[in-house]
Amino acid sequence: MVFMTQFGTIPTSNAVNKMLRQLLDKLGIHRENFHFHSLRHSHIALLLAKGVDIYPISKRLGHSDIRTTMNTYAYLIDEYKGKTDDKIVNALNQL
Repeated sequence: MVFMTQFGTIPTSNAVNKMLRQLLDKLGIHRENFHFHSLRHSHIALLLAKGVDIYPISKRLGHSDIRTTMNTYAYLIDEYKGKTDDKIVNALNQL
């Protein structure tokens, strides 16, 4: 559990998303279709961009099978793989 209401209960996903949208509005951030679960994808994108291996990311997410992580975040993995491939080619060209 990440959040609790003032009554000690777990808030609904709609309530959490409403609070997130209000906070983003106060910060002047306007994103269409952004919700609390989007933060999970943003977190993974940041880890991949920093070069963190997919295995510890998968464990951090609580996935029992790395294929779940690979399938869910394939679009991010492919994007960063392309950047890594470019770095490998550049490194080999400098030999």
